[in-house]
Amino acid sequence: MLPSFSMKILKHALPSPPKLPAGFDPLPVDLVTNALTLLARTSELLTGYYQQFEPVAVEQKADRSPVTTADRSAHACLAEGFAALTPDIPVLSEESSSEEIRERHNWQICWMVDPLDGTREFLGRTGEFTVNVALIVDQTPILGFIAQPLAKQCYLGMPDSGLWCCTGDNFEQLTVLTPSATLSDTVRMSASERHSPKRVAALTELLMGSGLPVERINSGSALKFFALVDGRADIYPRSSPCYEWDVAAGDALVRAAGGQVLNEEGVPMAYNNRDTLLVDYFVAAAPSGLPLLPLLEGAHNLFRESRNAYASNAVEGPANG
Repeated sequence: MLPSFSMKILKHALPSPPKLPAGFDPLPVDLVTNALTLLARTSELLTGYYQQFEPVAVEQKADRSPVTTADRSAHACLAEGFAALTPDIPVLSEESSSEEIRERHNWQICWMVDPLDGTREFLGRTGEFTVNVALIVDQTPILGFIAQPLAKQCYLGMPDSGLWCCTGDNFEQLTVLTPSATLSDTVRMSASERHSPKRVAALTELLMGSGLPVERINSGSALKFFALVDGRADIYPRSSPCYEWDVAAGDALVRAAGGQVLNEEGVPMAYNNRDTLLVDYFVAAAPSGLPLLPLLEGAHNLFRESRNAYASNAVEGPANG
């Protein structure tokens, strides 16, 4: 049985922002509307870079990952935009300076941003790149946006409030998503073509313990979270290291859908609470994938192997601050 959805187009009923704990000033009532407009503007900026005739300039960061002029332009657009929308809330971005990243330990609330998630997909012309934004309060994502520029859509999630797919010039048209908790007759695992074939095969074998065949759903960048929350996938185990800004927005979407994102210790992810921003391993489950989580307890050796390989090959960079 395939998951079912309740969908309704809402052209004027944008949700109110989440409530902050006592001691914080309330968020602006038009925050969600303006944040979606900012995401749409950033998406248009990235699309312009993607479609230009001349290739963008590429550099290599300290951790050997690529960074482009498109990454930096998108960061500037988002940082300036959120500084205007919420001047008292700092922005922690993949492209933040080392000094800004060191200051993060004093922040109880912040925007966690990946201005261009999937730089390799962007450079490889696959189109599978996203803009990821999450509002973190007390180490927890309470609001998340993932925009897919070329598709001209943005997913919006607020845990305990709702999950939406947003379209239109300013992402102002909202479709309510209500994922099913019913597992289909196939375990659908979200993955990337870049993931290690050895680890994917091992994860597939673990999931076959459900007694159902396992289907691999390939997508790049944070689009793997889209597959979880719109009903195309049940579970997304990641055994290769990434950073908190790669996960936080997707975590907000998954929580809003009624699922979970767990770290290597099997507990919900927490953000901006450690000396490092590196994430060794996580597993994200849609509501339909929650019964599968115990099957992945045997994956510890996989993420330990992956973490050790990364540590031996990577250069310590500012993102680990």
